[in-house]
Amino acid sequence: MKKAFSLLLALLLTVALVACGGKNESKDTTDNETKDTGKTVDVTAMAAELAEKVKFESGEMKDLTDKMDLVFDLPEGTQGAYYRGDGETKEEIITARCASEKDAAALKSMLETQVADLLADAQRYQPDAVPRLENPVLIQKGVYVALCITDDADTAEQIIKGYLG
Repeated sequence: MKKAFSLLLALLLTVALVACGGKNESKDTTDNETKDTGKTVDVTAMAAELAEKVKFESGEMKDLTDKMDLVFDLPEGTQGAYYRGDGETKEEIITARCASEKDAAALKSMLETQVADLLADAQRYQPDAVPRLENPVLIQKGVYVALCITDDADTAEQIIKGYLG
């Protein structure tokens, strides 16, 4: 009886240690934590490639990354790149890495509102810009967000998906 009790106790201790010993390496994405997806995306390179390879009506896209914080109310800890065509075409590239998926979702929502505002303005004053504003490429994957407003949406989407998977 003593031997069976000792064996049962040893078995229970082993099960308890195994159950408590596992450690979950991925982080919950609440607040400012991020999931470790194992893939780091260079959002500056992504924006530069979009500016170079996507066709834009305005021709050359201007790198305004240094003014990004002045133009957008970015979530804290966001790193990104910003390109814009001339004001008449309403063409833009925005790529960002946020501190968390929650921040990325908030940025995506803000960009959706911005595109809707640009569309409303274009419908009144710039009908040529309406189609590109009705079909922007706006993708969020994890902590990354990418927006490209262009008539060449297929190329833009292909480049963004190449970076974000």
